[in-house]
Amino acid sequence: MNKSNQLLCAHSAWVVIIFMGLGIFGVAGWFPPVSPGMVGDELAKMFAEDRMRIRIGMSILALCAVFWWTFSASIAMQMKRIEGDRAPILSWVQMASASGTVMIILLAAYFWLVAAYRVETKPEMIQMLSDFAWITFIGFYPPGFIQNVSIGWCILTDKSGKRVYPRWVGFANIWLAILFLPGALLPFFTGGPFSWNGIIGFWLVANAFFGWIIMMWWMTVKAIKQQALDEGE
Repeated sequence: MNKSNQLLCAHSAWVVIIFMGLGIFGVAGWFPPVSPGMVGDELAKMFAEDRMRIRIGMSILALCAVFWWTFSASIAMQMKRIEGDRAPILSWVQMASASGTVMIILLAAYFWLVAAYRVETKPEMIQMLSDFAWITFIGFYPPGFIQNVSIGWCILTDKSGKRVYPRWVGFANIWLAILFLPGALLPFFTGGPFSWNGIIGFWLVANAFFGWIIMMWWMTVKAIKQQALDEGE
C-alpha cells in the first residue's frame, strides 16, 4: 500500500467540509439558507447586490466538489480490503455514486453562478435558477443514499477475522442514509420543517451529511494506519 497517498486522500474530507462551508455559508452569506419564500424582485435584488460575493463563494463551492472523489477513493481502497481484488462490486458502486454527488454540487454551484452572471435578466429567471440550485444541492439525495448503503452493507458483510471498519460504522452508514431521505420532500414544500431551509429539510440532512463525513474520515484514517502496521510499512 501507499500509506501517504491514502492518508492524503482521506484528509481531503476536510477540504470538502471547510471550503463548502466557506463558499456557500461564509462568502455567499447564505446561512441559514435563503428562504424559499424569497421570490421575484426580492430575490433578484439579493443576487444583484451580492453579485461578487456569490460569484466567489460558488466558485469555491465548485472547487471543493472534486475533493469528494479523492475522499471517496480512500474509502474505496479500504472497502476493497473487505471485498478482495477479484470482484469489489460495492467499492465500484461507492465510487460511482460519489461521482453523482460531485455532479450535484457542481450543477448547483454553476446554476447559482449563472444567476449571478445574468442579474439583469427577468426576476422569474433568477428565481428558477436559484430554485433549481437549492433543490438540487439539498434535495438530490439518491447518490448519497446509495453511497452510504453500499459502504454500510460492505462493512456488515465483512467476514474477516480482523475487521477493516467496526461493525457499528456499517449500521451508522445505513442509518445516516435513511436520514438523507427527507430531501425527497423538498419539491413539495415552500415553507415549514420540510422546506430546503427547514428543521428537517435542511438542518437534519446537513447534520447527517457533515457528521457522516467526519465519522468516515476518522475511521478511514484509522483503517489506513492499521493496514500500514499490519503490512509493516
